[in-house]
This record gives sequence, structure tokens and C-alpha cells, in this order.
Amino acid sequence: MENETTETSTSGCGSLILEMGALSKMTGDPRYESAALRALRKLWSMQSSLRLFGTTLDVESGEWIEFSSGIGAGVDSFYEYLLKAYILFGKEDFWRMFHSAYVAVQKYFRHGPWYHEADMRTGKATYWQLTSLQAFWPGLQVLIGDITAANSSHREFFHVWKRFGVLPERYLLDHRMIHPTEKYYPLRPELAESTFYLYQATKDPWYIEVGETIVNSLNRYTKIESGFASVKDVTTMQLEDHQHSFFLAETCKYLYLLFDDSFVLENNYVFTTEGHPLPVLSAWHEKLPETYIPTNWTFMKRQPAARRISSMSLQVCPAMTLNSGQHVESACHIPDVRSDYRCLTDEDCGVDSTTCRRRSCSIAGYCGLWIF
Repeated sequence: MENETTETSTSGCGSLILEMGALSKMTGDPRYESAALRALRKLWSMQSSLRLFGTTLDVESGEWIEFSSGIGAGVDSFYEYLLKAYILFGKEDFWRMFHSAYVAVQKYFRHGPWYHEADMRTGKATYWQLTSLQAFWPGLQVLIGDITAANSSHREFFHVWKRFGVLPERYLLDHRMIHPTEKYYPLRPELAESTFYLYQATKDPWYIEVGETIVNSLNRYTKIESGFASVKDVTTMQLEDHQHSFFLAETCKYLYLLFDDSFVLENNYVFTTEGHPLPVLSAWHEKLPETYIPTNWTFMKRQPAARRISSMSLQVCPAMTLNSGQHVESACHIPDVRSDYRCLTDEDCGVDSTTCRRRSCSIAGYCGLWIF
């Protein structure tokens, strides 16, 4: 359009393949999928030597505008769609792209259970902040089986939710405070989404309790006569005269499915970044090699494994041994970033498994329970 900006985000041009690919499969017209693939491949070719991507680019010049990025706003669904495209269409190219990008994210963005932002060219940290959009990441990790990392990050997001009653849009990790101009909560779904995925993967009733807390908060702080209102300031719970469509499409949907998963039971679906389910159909997949066809597999019967008791659902802290002799790890334990307990800041230190208190960095540069 005339006078339209030529700037777009990585997620904006990299999150088309699910919908356009499905449209091509349903209509038999390959043009939609081809257009989405062309944009995705162009974007992939613009990665840095560290296999990182920026946040925004110019669609006419093909040059990056914002070099700093993370897993949140402007980039989030780009990573999401690489993996989900592999699940939906079965093309190995999507998996190789996602795996490469995921390894780079874990290497340059991850700091304990948190994810900061970094410069795509150098890998150097730029912004130490939690954003509400990052809360989708644990759900994505569930899809690749990285449950431990997903649970660790999810627990931190939920801790911030409980502290403020809802999840603020931006929280400054280095200053341990809410961003002064981004104190709002627009009824975002990402924490509910990750809670749904983690419950599906673990069946740990603790995640049901998390969902109940989210529902109670929404009813307590955001429910009004005509619907649910966005929170303008989480410190005062002042409301706005606005309800985003994603509240119905995603937030309510994921919470509903958390408590009643009959829709997804014994069915395979991939949810788009706007919460719309697409069926995983064998007809949409490329033909697999003979060795991958289940009818050619050899199976061996195994004894049913005893169900493990979850420390999260038992709220165990500290670690303890049950009467049955089973050792249950502490639910609160978060290891220090380094195995030798050395640190530069408090962010390098975890949560003590015995007292469940957050450890801090001493003047000498060691993590411990120094603050009383």
C-alpha cells in the first residue's frame, strides 16, 4: 500500500508456512506454500555466522534493521513454525533448520532458566529482560522432549505471575523490577499455552493447579460485566476498555483444553501461533523411507513402568525420602549456572535445594546463601 512501511519482523515473514502450506494441501494449488517457503528460505539465508537472527528487516533492501533479538516479540513464532512445519509436513529440511536455530538459542540466549536478548552478530547480551511473549518457549520445548528445561523456565514465569497476580509485559531481570512503561497485561495466552503442553507431557497435577491459579487471577482482576479487560498497570490492576481477540482464540482455549483434553485425546493436531488446530495427516507428509514405516518395525514387550511421584505435585521442599524408600528431589531446586559455583552476578546463582532460598553472588565471586 502507498506509504506503507517496508519494515517487518522476523516472526512476521517467517510464520506463514503452516497456514499457507495447509491451504496448498487442501486446494491442490502449490502457489501458497511456495510463496511462504520463498520468504522462509530468504530469511534463513540472512542468519549470522552464529546462526542467529535479528528482530526486524527491510523487505525491499533485504537488510537487517534491528540486530538484537531473543525468543520473544518479533522472533517468537519464527522458531515455533520451523518445528511445527516439520511435524505437520514431515520435511527434514524444517527439522534441520529448527535444530540449528535451537542450539544457537540455547548457546547464546539462555542464562539458567531465563533467556536474555543478544546481538545476532556477536552473541553478546543486549537486554536482560523477561517478556510475556517468551512464556511460549517451554511449550515449544515440550514438543521436542526437552521437558527439564521447559519445566525450569515455566516455573520462573509462574513465579512472576504469582508475585504480581498476572504476567507483566516486560520485567527487567538485571534490575528485578517491572519495565517503567510496559506494566500492562493484555490477557496474553503464552503461559497458559505452556502449562497445557507440560501437563499433556507429564500429567503432573501441579500444572492443573497452575491453570487454576491463572483462571482465578483472570476472574479476580480482569472479569467485567461485558467480558474480560486488559490490565493497564499490573501494580494497580487498573483496566483498559479493550479485549484482544487472542484472549478467546488462545488464552481461553488453552485453559479449557488443560482441564478437558477430550478434543486432543487420541488425535494429532498442531496449533498455529494464533491457537487454531490443524490436523496432522499422513497424506500431507512426504513418503517416508521403508525403515520408518511402523509395519516394518520389530517390537519388544516391556514391563509397565511404575509411575513416578512428582516433586512438583507433592510440593516437596527440601528433598526427602518417602516411607516407601523413594527419594524425591526438591521441587524448588535450580542449579547454579556453573558447576564450580563461581559467579559474576546474582543471576548466575540458582535456588538452594535444602532451604528453597535463592542463592546470591558473594564479593569473592561464589554462589551461596549469603543474604539473610
